[in-house]
Amino acid sequence: MFSGGLDSTAMLVQLLAASDEPLRVHHIRMDNAEGRAAAEQAAVEAIVAWCRARYRAFRYSESGLDFRGLEAIPIDYLSIAFVACQVAIDTPGCNRIAIGALARDTDIENRSARQRRVFDEMYACYRARKLGEPSVEWLYPVYRKSKQELADGLPAGLLELTWSCRRPVLAAGSYRPCGACKACLARTTIRAS
Repeated sequence: MFSGGLDSTAMLVQLLAASDEPLRVHHIRMDNAEGRAAAEQAAVEAIVAWCRARYRAFRYSESGLDFRGLEAIPIDYLSIAFVACQVAIDTPGCNRIAIGALARDTDIENRSARQRRVFDEMYACYRARKLGEPSVEWLYPVYRKSKQELADGLPAGLLELTWSCRRPVLAAGSYRPCGACKACLARTTIRAS
């Protein structure tokens, strides 16, 4: 699952470089009151093009969830579980899902367990119809790394293509980070290499 942020971009590079196994990269456009979908989409498109020009072939797909009619911000990790299940069923032979989560993320152990439970319940419905694989493993390739380690491990020019802001500001036809959300504050801890 790919968002265009630092964590998922570092995960993508690691997966592309570490093996020759078929890889499906999926982005979820999540439109909500935060208004980050367009900024994330631009980052995703740039990163996918960058990786395709420099790494092995991979399958790319995307889907969208539109929550703009809601005042509340849906919980991303539950939406990811829902879409991950659909992508797993749509990908013949899929028995692994990779998530770019870090150990330092807020409440990550409980969040990841809840995410897998939602996925497992949905996947069981497909398994009852004899679809999917007997089991699906969840991988966290960058889990033990810090933001700094992720940034340092990216090839030159790729970090600048990533997008992390949760509440982008549209100015003069382009987006800039708000500088105040949790994701922006986490990015400020990254030192230039």
